[in-house]
Amino acid sequence: MDVTESERFAALDRRLRAVEDRLEIYQIEGAYSRAYDGAKGDEWAALFTEDGIYQGRQLAGMGELNFVQGRKALSEFCSSSPVNCIHYINVPDISIDGDEATARANFTFRAFGTDSFGRVNATEAQGYYDVAYRRTSEGWRIRRRFTVYFERRQGTAYGYEPSASPFGDSNPPFDATAGFRDRR
Repeated sequence: MDVTESERFAALDRRLRAVEDRLEIYQIEGAYSRAYDGAKGDEWAALFTEDGIYQGRQLAGMGELNFVQGRKALSEFCSSSPVNCIHYINVPDISIDGDEATARANFTFRAFGTDSFGRVNATEAQGYYDVAYRRTSEGWRIRRRFTVYFERRQGTAYGYEPSASPFGDSNPPFDATAGFRDRR
């Protein structure tokens, strides 16, 4: 059976649209990191549908996780982040079905903040995002983003303070019976 020129163009058009859809979703993922890491709440929220959701999966032993819905709340959530952070998001594995798409993207997240004493608190997390996208009049948008952690570590850097010892130029009085303090 011979394929007509119009059929070839229609097939080419479908293939091109599939590539464009995929590239647009990749661009959303790149913009997601840049906007969130820069605390640009309105830009980050605009990547979601009007009723879009960002949430985390609750695991036994974890504290309550985030559930944020709607662009206004998403913008405030991003803009009010108490930490400086960076996302390393792998290329997502995308499945597209008409105007709906899903993807899984592995990630590493690093965040740094300071406590009331000026000490640096660092968080590192690894996991994946399960994401549902929808084609809207604005283009592809995130309908729901679900965070699943494999590992999450937090620590405090006390830092090095180049200062004199608290005893000045001499040791405190010596007591041979005092023993020692073990703080391991």
